[in-house]
Amino acid sequence: MREIPIHYQIACVILTALFIWSFSVAREPRGWRRLFQSVFSKSDKFSVNKNKVIDEALKRYGIVVAMIILVADVSCFVMGVTHSFREKARSLSQEQRESMNEINKINSNSGVSPLP
Repeated sequence: MREIPIHYQIACVILTALFIWSFSVAREPRGWRRLFQSVFSKSDKFSVNKNKVIDEALKRYGIVVAMIILVADVSCFVMGVTHSFREKARSLSQEQRESMNEINKINSNSGVSPLP
């Protein structure tokens, strides 16, 4: 198996960490809201209704953000896995591409799989 380029590996690690963090925030927003309020909030009074609205918004948007990050993570992984194949296809000449297309057409018509 060919290696995945390092920039794809780094991006996958960062995106996976972001996904796990955003999913944990969306899954349990109360603890994260309390942590944020204890660190950054200056007022001593907290409204229960306002906190519920904040928790609901964190859940609603947190799941959406987590899923977007997950899609980007999977896309990055697929791009990394297929990188060597794309580079090989890019380096082919026009004649080589045409002959590969003809071979693939013949194999698809005869029912023979092009994979070994």
